[in-house]
Amino acid sequence: MNTGLFGGNLELVDDIAEDFGHVKTRLLENDLSGLSLGEEQQRADDLGKPVNVLESVEHRFAVLFGGLGGNAAPTAEPLEIKREDFDSFERLLGEIQTAYGREDLAALRARVTPEMLSYYAEELSENASRGVVNEISDVKLLQGDLAEAWREGDTDYATVAIRYSLNDQMVDRESGRVVEGGPDEATEVWTFLRARGGHWLVSAIQQT
Repeated sequence: MNTGLFGGNLELVDDIAEDFGHVKTRLLENDLSGLSLGEEQQRADDLGKPVNVLESVEHRFAVLFGGLGGNAAPTAEPLEIKREDFDSFERLLGEIQTAYGREDLAALRARVTPEMLSYYAEELSENASRGVVNEISDVKLLQGDLAEAWREGDTDYATVAIRYSLNDQMVDRESGRVVEGGPDEATEVWTFLRARGGHWLVSAIQQT
């Protein structure tokens, strides 16, 4: 891996910082606590963000700003991210996108949190009902910037702004005809977590 793809250049982080500010404001104004799962999903739909992303961002701002709704936040410690961690992030990017394109929930289960798996499963189910497959290939990391990393109890967290290229197509299940899409680039914020001594998993993806 070319570790230069993950560096101290925070240009990507700066580009998406305003988005995080908007999400934090909307979280503070639209508290999801106390809602049923269905109500929570509806509120998330109204905000234009998936539930797992909202929960992750809410959690991160609770850690950084002392908790939402008056709840005390657990103590967070700075975490050093090493070369092998960046290698894991790059590997997960490719493996998760490939597994999603193959509709391989078993492969996704080994690489994402249960909340993310539920979100992916719902998307794949919607694609199936529409008679299309979201085929993804040729995933290549172009740039990755660490936004923050911390340890909370026995769990490590890292948030990384990632820019990557891919071939992203919607294909008709019966004919194999490409309905839409093609070569593309994406910039997203991925949050990874791991239990102490465990493997990294993806816990949230924020599209920008």
